[in-house]
Amino acid sequence: MDIRTATQMERTRRNAIAISTLLVVLMLGLTTTFIAMSFVHHDKGVVEIPDPVNGPSTQPVVATWVMPVNAASATVLKAADFDMLQYNATTKWYEFDLGYTLGATAGTKVVACYDGEVTSVIESGDASTGRLVRIKHADGMETVYSSLAEITVKVGDKVKSGDQIGTVGNSANYEAFDMPHVRLMTYKDGKPVNPENFVEFPGGENK
Repeated sequence: MDIRTATQMERTRRNAIAISTLLVVLMLGLTTTFIAMSFVHHDKGVVEIPDPVNGPSTQPVVATWVMPVNAASATVLKAADFDMLQYNATTKWYEFDLGYTLGATAGTKVVACYDGEVTSVIESGDASTGRLVRIKHADGMETVYSSLAEITVKVGDKVKSGDQIGTVGNSANYEAFDMPHVRLMTYKDGKPVNPENFVEFPGGENK
């Protein structure tokens, strides 16, 4: 074997080693990347939704308005009416009803209608409202739940739509009803607005 042939063989051997080394480095890099990605967590507030065609995707979780008591166990004793005067059997007077009164079995769970923060709790059993919870929501919205038997939250608590805040009672006597109940009022920038604009009630004419 002459010197020229030996040199070419050595060059070929070195090229083969270089290519093999490069392939090993690339494989190690890909493996490291896959391992690192397996430890990446989804951001809070994002839910993974399976898609049989395009694979998993993510969408933001959006809170929804709910009734303060389960619809299956609630009876609408009095609906809100901002347009027509209604007779109040307790005060013997006609007035606009700015809230919804829902009857249910005593002790039935009362929940927050929407995400928010508890800003007021009244345990005194005031005759006009009874035990009361006020919750502040986004966009200037507030909800008030009165005539409660028990309150299970305190001022400053952060609540989610559907979280329990108390139980149905009969602690208010501003308007007497034959069964325990909870009264819901909604406010926008401090002014009463019809709860039907946000909450779907049985038989209600929701906007």
